[in-house]
Amino acid sequence: MKKSPRKVSWDVIRVLAVYSVVVQHVTHQSPINHPELGPYPFVLPLQFGASTLLVISAYFTCVTVRRGDTGRWLRNRLARLLPAYLLAVVGTYLVTRAVAPAFGWYVPDVTDLVANLLLIQAWSPEFHWVDASYWTFPLQVMAFIAAALLWPTRWRRGTALTGLLWTLVLLPLVIRFAFRHDDAQQWIKSVFDGLALHRVALFGVGVAIWLWTRNRMSARHLGLYVTAALVAQDAHSYFVDTWSTIAFGVIVVGIIAAAGGPDWDIPGIRQLARPIRWLGGISFGVYLVHQELGFVLARFLLDAGVGPWGRLAVCVAMAILLGWAMTRLVEQPAHRLLTGDVWHRARAAASTVAAAVRELPQVPQPQAASSGGVPSSSTGPRPVSQASAAAADPLNSVPPSWVPMANSQLR
Repeated sequence: MKKSPRKVSWDVIRVLAVYSVVVQHVTHQSPINHPELGPYPFVLPLQFGASTLLVISAYFTCVTVRRGDTGRWLRNRLARLLPAYLLAVVGTYLVTRAVAPAFGWYVPDVTDLVANLLLIQAWSPEFHWVDASYWTFPLQVMAFIAAALLWPTRWRRGTALTGLLWTLVLLPLVIRFAFRHDDAQQWIKSVFDGLALHRVALFGVGVAIWLWTRNRMSARHLGLYVTAALVAQDAHSYFVDTWSTIAFGVIVVGIIAAAGGPDWDIPGIRQLARPIRWLGGISFGVYLVHQELGFVLARFLLDAGVGPWGRLAVCVAMAILLGWAMTRLVEQPAHRLLTGDVWHRARAAASTVAAAVRELPQVPQPQAASSGGVPSSSTGPRPVSQASAAAADPLNSVPPSWVPMANSQLR
């Protein structure tokens, strides 16, 4: 059997990150949001999974953005991310609207739905998150756009890039403690929170790791940068959750090992490679559906008398099942539709039709009498000009090599 070129080490990290988020939200976050949903037989309070996914996203952005036209690369990324996200927002909104009044929970309104669809949830206190785990998606979209704009410029090279990376760590700290305090003006809070400045250093970590693998950053510089980013992240949380920062630091070491070392083809992982790859392949879908829908399911299970272990098992199973459905039925087909052969066929068909129209004989317009009457309209088809505008350029059909992902854990 031909061995897959995909490194299992990356899927190990994705699985650890995403499913730690699921368990953390079920056992720790759900009783915070809805006290009646707890307690569970154990609690995982460490918040590091979403941050891990953002670092991985930044690393693979650097790997893939170099391969061709950045505009097509950006469309490819958004085609992978947005259709499933938009459907998840609408589905979660409808489910929450249906059950929240009976549960006594907050009922999202149309304003909340529109804000979530437009990815502007964090820009105003008037907007509420349909699912708080979606906090990473606006940040990822902004990062993709920034990468597409910056890659063709000098900012991707030399001291300019180094300065930009350190700015991502240091400038948000200055803004946080000098301007963005609890009694700051709302516009300052909106800009800081809307741009997620307290988490942009995570993308800097991913870029720094990529630079190190390309021998464009020394190991010493990488270690200093990662340490500074970890301290900055803990500072943004006012040093109240240092254990989560430590756990995240351990995972970053794993990311560095996966990026710069051999694949983790070792006993134990080797035997589990197939299910690990499967779980890693649906991780984006799992992330989309696990939190708020999991809270709803947990409430139904609680009302039905299901115990803590049963609620935990069923909620995790639901996340995997719905995540698989989201991946297979929405994410992958939508990506193929938006970036695959359908666009090539549509463009070819449009070009063929346009060429045929240009070859049609022109029917002369009959003229009115010499007395000065207005010419009558043409009875034949008019030639089509600039046929290339009949269909958009085909998108890059090469799928990205990662599956992203996102929660109320701002970690």
